[in-house]
Amino acid sequence: MSFRTLALSLFAATAAHAEVFTLYVAARDSEPAKAAEKLVNDKTAFWFPKLHKGLQKSVELLNGTDAEVRVLVAQGQENGLIEFPDGLNAAKGKLLLLGGHCADWTRKPFECPTEILGGPTRPQPMLSFGGNKTLFSQLVVSGFVFDSAASNRYDAKTNSLLKGQSRTIPILSISGAVTNHLVIADNVFLNGAHRAFEMMVSPMSPETKVDIQNNFFLNNVIPLKFQPQGYRGGAVKTVSFKDNSVILNWPFNPDVDSSNVGALELYHKDCCEKLVLEGNLFAHNPGGAMQHDWPANRMPKLSINKNLFFMNATLWKDARPEAGFFTGKFGPNPKHLVMTAAQVMDDLDYEVKDNVSFDPKVPVALVELGAIDSSGVTAKKTVLNDVRGLFGMNKEGGTVAIKNYAPRMGLDLKNLPFPQEEKAKGYGVKAGQVFVP
Repeated sequence: MSFRTLALSLFAATAAHAEVFTLYVAARDSEPAKAAEKLVNDKTAFWFPKLHKGLQKSVELLNGTDAEVRVLVAQGQENGLIEFPDGLNAAKGKLLLLGGHCADWTRKPFECPTEILGGPTRPQPMLSFGGNKTLFSQLVVSGFVFDSAASNRYDAKTNSLLKGQSRTIPILSISGAVTNHLVIADNVFLNGAHRAFEMMVSPMSPETKVDIQNNFFLNNVIPLKFQPQGYRGGAVKTVSFKDNSVILNWPFNPDVDSSNVGALELYHKDCCEKLVLEGNLFAHNPGGAMQHDWPANRMPKLSINKNLFFMNATLWKDARPEAGFFTGKFGPNPKHLVMTAAQVMDDLDYEVKDNVSFDPKVPVALVELGAIDSSGVTAKKTVLNDVRGLFGMNKEGGTVAIKNYAPRMGLDLKNLPFPQEEKAKGYGVKAGQVFVP
């Protein structure tokens, strides 16, 4: 059976009115658990005290069916290291993991966070999806805080990340799962010593799309590489990266000769037919906002419009607000080139328009030096403008040596890095714009 024939048969077999199941996850005796008692019927609505128990039930409900399973997770902390079985057949079904629910089951992920913790010896991603024999019609991961700090090691004197002693494993892994629509939305990816997550999805049909929207990528060594798995052949039709905040993500090594310097790594045509980046905020990523290492003639269609860029090239002692739109070798160059949006518009045949560069004044929450247990951290309220020297800048706009490498950040709900500059508030994550099924 051909790739296209398989896809069409899957779509034709999808029921017009698939059954919807709702799984409520909340700690025993908590206020959300008490509220869930009124909503549960043990037929289409269930309650579970832990996320892994709810996900076990979702596998049972999805395997071989056309069901839609919504796993609603209340505010609190959940143990990570959750792995779906390889071979789950939800080719006609949908799995929606929706965190960030308050006590009354309203969903406000940036006010009532669901934290996924991996522990100090984390041997695998905090959440992964089985492998390339696992099939979903739609897979949604929305409303979670993934903080990898517990499995990292930091220098107590400088609060710098000790990369060689930290867990260089992705925080979230799609694991090559086959899907027609992947949505990663409204999450916080924090303190990753390697990739925040891998877009290792395999397309189920020629219409497969990936939506990465409204996420915070904060203080990760490599937030994301736009590289799919490609199992079964074919290509993702569209990858959309919209309304995300990509702030303070670091080069693989803090030097100009590092192989991985940019926050987002662009991939060649195997990424997708078209890659769209729109409405995002890129600020204080020392090695560049996007890394472009492939020759332009090997790239997919690129549309990069209406984004805000600010100081993304301080690794190269370049403090211009607009610098670091692209960094990379573009194929034959022996050293990284550092480009602005204007240079890209002049030199490359991509759709690039309406991008801006000014200080969004994003606040950050830095952990006190020597802190070990993330659950006990009291983060310091600050604004990046006031700590420029820490990240290779000074208050006069010049550059200095990077004194600290990926210093540990804390989750401070009162000071999430939403822009404080009024004209910047249309860029990046928006608290009122969460995914709705």
